[in-house]
Amino acid sequence: MAVQKSVKLGKFAQSQTGDLQGIISGLGIGSTEVFAVAATSQEGKPYLKLIADPHGVAYEVGAAFSKQKDGMIYYSVNLESPLFPAPLSAALFPDRDNGNMFNLIWNRPDAPKPSADVTATVNVNTTATRQPQGRRFTGAKPS
Repeated sequence: MAVQKSVKLGKFAQSQTGDLQGIISGLGIGSTEVFAVAATSQEGKPYLKLIADPHGVAYEVGAAFSKQKDGMIYYSVNLESPLFPAPLSAALFPDRDNGNMFNLIWNRPDAPKPSADVTATVNVNTTATRQPQGRRFTGAKPS
């Protein structure tokens, strides 16, 4: 069974108006400033577009969807990048010590361990390879 390891990828602050702004890091691409913009899905559900703004050239990096569990509001987050083979699923959880802060957490599963009954078969060809017919290299450069 694979064990999940929680990795903190960023920290976001929530303003009094509810806007979220923060930094995502730990993805191997440096730290990126990100802000959230309110949007509505095609089904009419509200969500937040996550917009990265490195050096003033804004682009969308994902989306956050408000969720609630046991009375706690958090955000389910999908991050997109051409560097990822698939969208990265994470969550923005409220910081325990500061109600205006959220921590971006990704649960990374450990790689599954190979089964003990896995065996490998190796075929070795012991015959010498033949040189192709034609010109032979003698080590001297042609003139």
